[in-house]
Amino acid sequence: MPRHLKILFGPEQRLMTFVMNEILCATKSIDIEVYLITSKRIANRIVKAHEKGVNIRMIVDGKLAKKRYSRHKFLMKKGIEVRPLRVWHGAMHNKFIIIDQKKVIAGSPNLSNDANYRNHEFIIVSEDRELVRAFAYRFDKMWEMGGVRKKTDKGA
Repeated sequence: MPRHLKILFGPEQRLMTFVMNEILCATKSIDIEVYLITSKRIANRIVKAHEKGVNIRMIVDGKLAKKRYSRHKFLMKKGIEVRPLRVWHGAMHNKFIIIDQKKVIAGSPNLSNDANYRNHEFIIVSEDRELVRAFAYRFDKMWEMGGVRKKTDKGA
């Protein structure tokens, strides 16, 4: 396996614990594109990173963002820019995180407790510049598609 590539499998490797640690290690930026965030622990780690000055942008699926168990509204109240994105004929189902524009974490899990303790999931972690650039390009395109939502907006 190339040294710039790491693969983890859950639940035995506690994928969300790995993700939370990576979030806390960020120093400049975190871009998160995920179908759903339901974990309070992960949301709190994102807030901690934001409070230490890390710039955070998040895209979530616009349909699921209306569910009461989504933690994105909590993040918005803490000053984190979140864009619920509705796509036609399907869902915004991507699941990846870019840390400091140097590392990408991509795979099957949503940011949930089940992804850490119950579900059989995988993540791939890479610091390959081309791969990180490809995910960053995709994130920026999706970011442009989503409208900025404030905590007072209806449906956010």
